[in-house]
Amino acid sequence: MPKAKLTKHLIEGIKPTERDQFYWDTETSCLALKVTPAGRKVFMVQYRVGGRGTPTRKVFLGQFGSYTLHQARQEAARIIGQRAEGRDPAKERKEQRRKTVENNIADVVAAFLKRHASQNRSFSETKRIFERELLPRWKARSIHDITRRDIIKVIDDIAERGSPIMANRTLAAIRKMFNWALSRGIIDTSSCNGIAAPSKESSRSRVLFDDELRSIILAVREANDAFGAIIELLALTGQRRSEVSEMTWNEVDLENGIWTIPEERSKNGQPHTVHLSDQALSILNNRPRLGAYVFTTNGTSPFQGFRKAKDRLDKRSGVTGWRIHDIRRTVTSGLARLGISPHVADKILNHQSGAISGVAAVYQRHDFLTERKTAIDVWGRHVQALISGVALDNVVSIGAVRHP
Repeated sequence: MPKAKLTKHLIEGIKPTERDQFYWDTETSCLALKVTPAGRKVFMVQYRVGGRGTPTRKVFLGQFGSYTLHQARQEAARIIGQRAEGRDPAKERKEQRRKTVENNIADVVAAFLKRHASQNRSFSETKRIFERELLPRWKARSIHDITRRDIIKVIDDIAERGSPIMANRTLAAIRKMFNWALSRGIIDTSSCNGIAAPSKESSRSRVLFDDELRSIILAVREANDAFGAIIELLALTGQRRSEVSEMTWNEVDLENGIWTIPEERSKNGQPHTVHLSDQALSILNNRPRLGAYVFTTNGTSPFQGFRKAKDRLDKRSGVTGWRIHDIRRTVTSGLARLGISPHVADKILNHQSGAISGVAAVYQRHDFLTERKTAIDVWGRHVQALISGVALDNVVSIGAVRHP
């Protein structure tokens, strides 16, 4: 194991290898830098509980970058001082962690969301992942008991139900939470180390052509089921799949044509107002009221089984090579073709960055509700025109919705 006086420059220049590497500091006794094959560089202290031949103890201090070399040397000196007093710092830390409520995975998640994730734009999605995928499985367990196998089981289950991208997102959220817990001294190592993403992602640009969108909507109308209604409402509103499929009746004002997505279901954590065109209202008015959810087959939970339903839709419509999220991109493109101003389209789709950015975005608080209603009505008539085969010029007035 190499020994050297650790410096910031030296640490930054160390490259990962196929195995863990340990660099021992010649300036501070028992202090080392561990470099993993994944490139993580973690400060640690190692000492013996007695004389030569007795077991060693390891205390992981923190990851280089969020934990400085100066901090590591100070903490290492403190730990060695405790050892000189006859204490066992590693054992004491472990026992202390076992006593604290932060051991409970539910408490760790709550602390992570409050102190770290709440500062990020993806907070709502991260929170939803933990509440839906992890806490129901792990909420009564200690974070120290969550193994690599437990994490792999979660992401494999998500991938197998036809959501490989969500499996990637879930692994990323778990990894961030474990790394945060590591940086706070709650755990010594992350159980996520060595787990690869279940699927490879690539940027998509698929937009449905008009004839493809027409074929898909005609096919779902023929099926006349909850899945088909979800697909058609996605095409009319441009909202996200989970937002539409988990819609509840108390979110919808059918009389005034307004759907309000609550903050806990909105990606940016803010309530989002969606105007409903006549075509969208027709779909909702024809849905049976089986329970709280608009799109349900059992009256107690939102629609599930997207993968099989999508496969059947591809066969009926003859349209292949597309994903459900491509509908949202199709709506974005379609609004632009109809002359809808980008900042209005951004508001309709609840995009967080778009036509208005920088300083202007800080001071721009206008929601363009009137323009959004006009635009969504125009889009609804456009979609109906595609289905009916009516010329677009006879259905919408593009100039009426163009704004500076």
